[in-house]
Amino acid sequence: MMEHIRQFDWCAPIPESHFVEESDLDNCNTEKIIKNRFHDPLLSSESEDETPAKINWDEMFRTRKNHKIKVYVPCLRPVPQYPKLSALTNQQHYQILKVLSEENPHIAPDLVIHKPQRQDHKVYEAVKEIYLKEQKEYMEWAKTLWYMDHCIRALRPKPAVETVYEAEFKVKLQRMSSLPKKYDIAAQIPLESRRKTCDAVLKQELINVPLSDIPFAKIPENINKQFSILRPCAVPEPCQKHPYQFVLPNEKGVSVLPTSEIHRELALYALTNGAQYIASENALKCLMQQNRPWIIPVSVCETIGPDGDKVNVVVLDSEFSAHKEDPQMRTYKAFRHLLEQALIPMKEKEKLLKDKKKEVPSPVKAETTEDADMLSDDEDSMFICTDDNTDNTETESVQPSWSKRIDNKLNNSNLEKDSVGYITRAVSRKISEDVHDIGLYNCTCKDTIYEHPPRRSFKRWQFRSKSEINYDIIIHCPHKARSKTGELLIEPIVDYQLDLGASKQSTDSIRSLALSLMLRKNASVVLARVDGPTGEVASLLPMSADTFCGQHPGVSGALHNTLYTALGQLQGLVPGHYVLQHEVSHGPHALLLSPRGARGAGLSLCGAPPPRDEDRLARKPPDLTPELLPYHKSRKLLPCAFTPYPNQLVRETKKPAPKKKAPPQAIKLQAEQPESGTTRKWPVRKSGRKKR
Repeated sequence: MMEHIRQFDWCAPIPESHFVEESDLDNCNTEKIIKNRFHDPLLSSESEDETPAKINWDEMFRTRKNHKIKVYVPCLRPVPQYPKLSALTNQQHYQILKVLSEENPHIAPDLVIHKPQRQDHKVYEAVKEIYLKEQKEYMEWAKTLWYMDHCIRALRPKPAVETVYEAEFKVKLQRMSSLPKKYDIAAQIPLESRRKTCDAVLKQELINVPLSDIPFAKIPENINKQFSILRPCAVPEPCQKHPYQFVLPNEKGVSVLPTSEIHRELALYALTNGAQYIASENALKCLMQQNRPWIIPVSVCETIGPDGDKVNVVVLDSEFSAHKEDPQMRTYKAFRHLLEQALIPMKEKEKLLKDKKKEVPSPVKAETTEDADMLSDDEDSMFICTDDNTDNTETESVQPSWSKRIDNKLNNSNLEKDSVGYITRAVSRKISEDVHDIGLYNCTCKDTIYEHPPRRSFKRWQFRSKSEINYDIIIHCPHKARSKTGELLIEPIVDYQLDLGASKQSTDSIRSLALSLMLRKNASVVLARVDGPTGEVASLLPMSADTFCGQHPGVSGALHNTLYTALGQLQGLVPGHYVLQHEVSHGPHALLLSPRGARGAGLSLCGAPPPRDEDRLARKPPDLTPELLPYHKSRKLLPCAFTPYPNQLVRETKKPAPKKKAPPQAIKLQAEQPESGTTRKWPVRKSGRKKR
């Protein structure tokens, strides 16, 4: 009995409730995680045998980053002086802002805004009409600021913008050197038809570009530091050896032919693949944009079909500029180039350049005299005549090294010295590559990132209508950037009033973007909103093709109608070179200019530029749109709405009270004298005589 009593602990300690003991720490999950002994009970039974991943705590504490208290807000400008208070309270501003932040999660994700509740959605629906009415009033106030001060931002581009545009302008001017210089108006053609319902069908993919041959663009998910595209970058230069940097579909190297010959080669390629038209993507995008002026070269080339019949093929080339454009268009084109340079790393471009140098072009065999006799005069073959009586012994010592290399080329081409021979384009191209030290054949694009242009894909499309004929066209488009999933289009949206709101993207630019997405497979677009005066990027919005077309319904039918109408109007032209010119005042029409009988009335590529009307540009303020920007979340303000805070209103400067000035001495004397009819009025006339 006593043994049982001794076994019982009559003085058991009371369990500790205020302090944590060592045994408690050994069994807690926190200690297990620190010692890498924690096992997740939610894992399946199949993965129980797997050892959990160990955490190196020493490395984590060594490389830990300090928490940033201040969040960077892109394009944060001083608060504008609002003319009036908003019709909505600051609480309503915040409730609607929560709804907009949920719809736009890509805008400044570091700025935390609480998720909207059911009450917030009710408030948004209740005050929606008041908010829309205030938006209209706000936009009218923004236009008055544009007329007073903000238009200077658009009329005075930065020097970096002018440098990039000037370089591209010179390259385009060099490309058009082989075309006629003066044109006259031949006809006016419509670009739209209300009665036609058209669609486009992809018939054949002739040449595809793999994704591995397209440079990878690094798109930041969040802009957590200043990101400006106004930085030094490489710009193209005009090349005498390659006046038009274009790779023909049947060749691997950059062509040395002029623009007129490239049009002829493209026409022959289109006829071989059963198409009556061949056009570049840039030319078709210009047809979509009726809100700006553009000029497109059009060539009608006469080719011989498989049956021996003559067939006319229409070639639409990329846009060129006869004179410098307005400042806003110069800024847009320069920003497009700078944005691509900023988002595509230089390593990607150098990698593609090395891969292209490794590719050895296929050797071109020179044609013999028997084959050359079959050539026609239209193929621009070179004619060399040798004289039997000439003695070359005296001239060999004076003959330069490059001429000796030409003679060696001719000897290797199986041409007899004592006969009349022909040199084809392939042989002349090889000769021009060997005499690169001559000034006329000097290549300025060698060993640069512009040595090889972006690769192009060729696809045959058919634009058809139920009641009329169908048009087969080959469209070639360049491929400049890609993402992890597919090809990527980079489109800048230039904002000049970013401190007041975001600029609205025009309908014509939306149509041109929809066309670019239609011509590519698995493509997406990145809309970059850039501040015009500073070049700072405010937001980057990646968007797939389905999402983009879903936000803008009805765009596909409009672009099909425009392209079908334009192709129908270009039928039946006489072979030759033409120009399709459009001005904003033309509306949905364009002028077809012809060089035949030109008297300088329509267009001159070498004349003086027309005077700029900067007042007309200042009278066109940009249209604002209620799109959420990062500074809206930072300041708890709604887009396109006045401020609810009284301290952000315009401060009326009070004029100081006028000081009381002492009246003149004569008025004082008159006030002191008694009123009487005999008193003499002042001032007293002084006599001219001097007192003696």
